[in-house]
Amino acid sequence: MNPLKISLSLKRRNYKMRKTLKMFLYLIIGAAVGLLISSTARSIGGDVSTDRFYLGVSITTTIVAAFLIVLGIFQYRRLLTVAKDYVKYMDEDSYDKYRYNKHNEIQIYGVIGFVLSLVSLAIPLITYFNLSVLLFSFIVYIVSIIFLTRTTKLINKLYPERNLPQPSDKNYTDKLLLASDEGERHIMTTALYKTFSLTQVGIFVGILLLIAYSMLTGESQIFSIIILGIIMIISNTKYYSEIKEK
Repeated sequence: MNPLKISLSLKRRNYKMRKTLKMFLYLIIGAAVGLLISSTARSIGGDVSTDRFYLGVSITTTIVAAFLIVLGIFQYRRLLTVAKDYVKYMDEDSYDKYRYNKHNEIQIYGVIGFVLSLVSLAIPLITYFNLSVLLFSFIVYIVSIIFLTRTTKLINKLYPERNLPQPSDKNYTDKLLLASDEGERHIMTTALYKTFSLTQVGIFVGILLLIAYSMLTGESQIFSIIILGIIMIISNTKYYSEIKEK
């Protein structure tokens, strides 16, 4: 097939994808604005400013989560389409780079969408209950779980020629490292160490912020501080136990 025709075909598909994505996003924003207006109107008589703030945070995080999940789904479908017959779109070296980067990009969309949807669901459950917002957040949360579950199996579809373990395998990490070459193992271990270090700093800063919040507002965050402290202890103990000489 003519490379120019392939390029034009890809551009048309990308344009249609962006157009559909925009329409879906506008639909979500319209629904969210309607929910915000109706819910705020019903909240008169209570602490309206606080209710509106929590409601706004919940709706905003739900919209962002929905957008990321939809974007991830489009990228997921696009990647599988290319993977079926990549020679129509690019050479082998370009495809190797494309599928590797797209797989990681889709994982980011899935994880962030899941976390944001969980936060948006927690707000109406804990602070200000609103049925319509709760249902809106719950639907996005369920979709994010389904999408995240599907993305965990994506790597096996992208690399059918390699003997990669299933995500449900109890020794998944060890088998994945064995199936990877030296360069891949170096990239993974470097990324994991940087992530571990960042997580420890994040937990420590989180504990300090919770202590400051408790002192300034008088609202005790002891339970959260204890939980974060336990997570920090366990993760550090696990890490240094794994790397010590056997």
